[in-house]
Amino acid sequence: MYKRQLFGLSATLLPQFADADEQDPLNFIVGVSRLHDDNLFRQSSRKKSENITTAYAGIRLDKIYAQQRFKFDFTLTANRYQNFGILDFNAKDYKAAWLWTLTPFLTGTVSLDRRQSLNSFQDFQGGSLVNIRNISTSETQHFEADYSPHNIWHLLGGVTRSTQKNTNNSTDFIGQDSYTTNSLDAGVKYNFRSGSSVTVMGHGRSGENSNAVFDNAFDEREVETKLDWIVSGKSRVNMRAAYLSREYDQFSIHDYSGLVGNIDYSWTPTGKLRLILSAATSLSSYQTTGSSYTRVNSLSISPLYAFSDKITMRAQAGISERTFLSEGVVPESDRVDWTKTASFGVEWAPLRSVTIGGNLERSSRDSNVNGLDYTDTTVGVNANLFL
Repeated sequence: MYKRQLFGLSATLLPQFADADEQDPLNFIVGVSRLHDDNLFRQSSRKKSENITTAYAGIRLDKIYAQQRFKFDFTLTANRYQNFGILDFNAKDYKAAWLWTLTPFLTGTVSLDRRQSLNSFQDFQGGSLVNIRNISTSETQHFEADYSPHNIWHLLGGVTRSTQKNTNNSTDFIGQDSYTTNSLDAGVKYNFRSGSSVTVMGHGRSGENSNAVFDNAFDEREVETKLDWIVSGKSRVNMRAAYLSREYDQFSIHDYSGLVGNIDYSWTPTGKLRLILSAATSLSSYQTTGSSYTRVNSLSISPLYAFSDKITMRAQAGISERTFLSEGVVPESDRVDWTKTASFGVEWAPLRSVTIGGNLERSSRDSNVNGLDYTDTTVGVNANLFL
């Protein structure tokens, strides 16, 4: 949540950058935003407000050569805090991909990407509000191949390496640790004549938590089914259902397994209105003295309305339940957090190369653990130039 509030600029503007000029293989973007957050550290009392200025510059290359396609995005972002300068940091994000074609029947992708952000203050508990910067750097290297003689049945395979490193200058403990995983991926996909498709994939992963207090090395298995269903010309359903199982080498009390997935329904009744309804459930490791992992169940609705080709309105409302679970951990956690969010934004494009926008967001958390409730309001404005 906090990442979205701080870097909503990137989330809402980079897609526009991608559409800046599809005819040009090379594009540039520069932008700046100003955000006021009335509860920076997500505290139930003694709130600290902050004004955050974010400026970034980026370059995008999208070049087709023969049957090959090369894509590269690089963004340098400077984040500056008015009152808590210790949180200042520069993020270097990039994504590179080679969409290769060996024959008309055999294609694939080689890609790598890197993202940096400030970890959410929701999971900092206790401790001082001094020296609490925690930067997350995630990197992914991926190779995939797709063999399909008739573009109906597809044989899919690949390998993926993912790392996440938390650079923490605080003594506060975060249950979501740095990690590295290596994955072997294989599956099949079927394309229907209507344009819909169904995919079944299996993933075998081995990983290690870098600085885990309790347990580090693990093996993970996941089997998933994905459905992309074109219901009509105005509606579409994307669904993913999977069974996930993780086993740790040392302590079985940190193992977890269960169903995960999401369903998104997109409805476009007119050329100006789009509505997306989403539901999701997920599992993730969270090793503390009282829990081994968490389950998050969420619901959201996201309408978008284009008043004209220059003015667009976006809104979102969501609710999520986060349960902290354990299998044999003593003392056992019974913590449950309910989080609610609502946001509204307007974007104006007076010129083809210029966008100006504003956003208002309200969020709150209700927890059955004393001292973890909070409310937060952010207000932001931004301006961007595409070249």
